[in-house]
Amino acid sequence: MEDDNNHDALIGKIYETALSPGDWVELLDTIAGWTDSQPQANGTDSSLAPRQSAREVDRLIDHLERAVRSSAYMHALEDRTQVLNAMYNQMPWPMLMLDDSMQVLECNPVARQVLADGPVQLREDGSLLFADRALKLALDRINRLAEGREPRLISSPGDGVSLLCLPVQKSDAPGTLSQLRTIVWVLAGHSVVTPSPEMLRSLFNITQAESRLLHLLCKIGNLNQSARLLNVSVHTARTQLKSTMAKLKANSQVQLVSHAMGHALVQAAKLPQLHTQREYTLSLPDRRVLSWYEYGDPDGRPVLTLDNLGASLPDHSYFEEWYREKGLRMIMIVRPGYGISTYKSDLEFRSFAPDIMALCRHLELDRPPMAAYCGGGPYALCAAAQYPDIFDRLGLLASTVPIEHFELDKLDPLHNMFLRLFRRDPRLFVLVGRLGIRGVQKAPEKFFAMIAKGLCDQDKAVLANPDLLQRTITCMRRSHFQGARIMIDEYLRMQHPWQVDLRKITMPVMQWHGEDDRIISIGSARGLANELPGVRFRSFPGLGRFMVYPMWKEFLTELLELA
Repeated sequence: MEDDNNHDALIGKIYETALSPGDWVELLDTIAGWTDSQPQANGTDSSLAPRQSAREVDRLIDHLERAVRSSAYMHALEDRTQVLNAMYNQMPWPMLMLDDSMQVLECNPVARQVLADGPVQLREDGSLLFADRALKLALDRINRLAEGREPRLISSPGDGVSLLCLPVQKSDAPGTLSQLRTIVWVLAGHSVVTPSPEMLRSLFNITQAESRLLHLLCKIGNLNQSARLLNVSVHTARTQLKSTMAKLKANSQVQLVSHAMGHALVQAAKLPQLHTQREYTLSLPDRRVLSWYEYGDPDGRPVLTLDNLGASLPDHSYFEEWYREKGLRMIMIVRPGYGISTYKSDLEFRSFAPDIMALCRHLELDRPPMAAYCGGGPYALCAAAQYPDIFDRLGLLASTVPIEHFELDKLDPLHNMFLRLFRRDPRLFVLVGRLGIRGVQKAPEKFFAMIAKGLCDQDKAVLANPDLLQRTITCMRRSHFQGARIMIDEYLRMQHPWQVDLRKITMPVMQWHGEDDRIISIGSARGLANELPGVRFRSFPGLGRFMVYPMWKEFLTELLELA
């Protein structure tokens, strides 16, 4: 009877968490405890108990799947409202919602009417037909995020049409929003909604008289009528029009109005930005996009870097001034699935090296140093083992280690629960993780407070620092532009062998690790060090997982001084 009551309470907790995802850590604790308490084989009946335990786990998984579907439905409604409100769905232009392959997922009613024919046509099957191939190719680059994540305006001067394109953050919920990549407005040379003369003047640096005329041309389209409303002669209006066209490099009145309307709308449609840093992009041979950030001195010594699992640490802007002072050009590579680097479902630690080499060729870097932190370590190590000349030296700070070196009994409580769940049944881990992702997004402060409970004092101090915590949350949200499920992918990736021989690394390697790391223990770190030929290993008493902030400058300095 007590077991039944415990099971019923657990089921109730699952559905409560679906409604309040910020409490997912408590659910993780409850499920980990419940699975540990399930009966195992005994001497009296070696077959009955394991089968019954498996049935109980299957029942639990069934309830979790229902809860995840319920949570995902609410998630989708919330995200849909947020996206469509933010994207001004009530605007009078044709609006198209495109997936990764440029198929139209949804559109507003005016799109079906206006795009039945003309230079951009919407077909019944959701595909788009373009009269101007260059316009189609430009939209394809934007839709692949090859132009970044900012709003873009592209035009076909000959057809008198412009496309305002807004890449949007992907939702982890099922349905249309999980497939949505870009919202596109099709702008013709006329509209009932027009920018003010003041906005036009500030945008295009034109005179007050020119901005007033351009405003009326956007609004009514007729030069003679605009001249009468302004109480000027048609000759004066034509002179002002020619001057404005020259300043905006337009060849016709239609192109001028389309250009003015589009750029004004870009300013209006820009969403609140989490950051002002530019995310650079490179189109790879397989059409994926690889992105990166740069910090410090643009003409300084280039240094590659990879960040942690979750892509939230460190915030390199924290070290910007120091990088400039030391003449360093820090290049942080964004792994597939984070930021706007194209997601790759079959990515492994050892398969990322060609992307790194492609970036080095693109930036004309010859064997740059690599400084990898935490979850970036496996990618850097595998690249170094496969391609001896990819870096001239490798630094590892608090790096993750191969699964065979994990000291599982020394994990902090949260990661211990993760691992217990994964080892009992990977489906349990994935389902709780999906609830957890929403919880992290809704209540990140609560999540980091939970993590801090099982960490050392130095790690707790980092997460208790308001500035560093906010930087961490900002970086995390910025990195999840394609959704947060990539975190589950990476955690699962870490549970499998890396399938490379680390003993083949020939470049100088420096490895630093905190002796009070509660996630990757110091013993685990030493296990990795024993595999690395000639590694320079240092351990630091009192430091843990987040030693990156207090030690990063010293770590880089020593790495770059290696012979």
